[in-house]
This record gives sequence, C-alpha cells and structure tokens, in this order.
Amino acid sequence: MLADKLAQSSPEAMAELKQVYWQGTEHWDTLLTDRAAISGRLVLSDFTRNAINKFKAKA
Repeated sequence: MLADKLAQSSPEAMAELKQVYWQGTEHWDTLLTDRAAISGRLVLSDFTRNAINKFKAKA
C-alpha cells in the first residue's frame, strides 16, 4: 500500500516532498472563498437552472 511505503521512507525526504506539493498554496483560504462565490453565482444562473429543468423533465 502506498501509505505504508511512504511511512517507511526517509522523514527528511517526506518533509521536502510535502513542501514541494504545498508550494504556492499560501493563499488558499482566500482562493477557496473566491472560488465558492464563483460556483454559487454560476449555479444560480439562468443557464444552469434551465439545464437542471431539462434534466428533470427527462426523468
């Protein structure tokens, strides 16, 4: 299992790898809030409502 392999890996290498994976994510709190606002606006659009109604009509 991958988790077992990673657990047996070098702690220093794992720490460095973690830094690489999380690089550029310092502003995620703001980014997630902004993206949620975009999603909310889009899901309430006329286009989306019409698409949902068409889907429901087929069922």
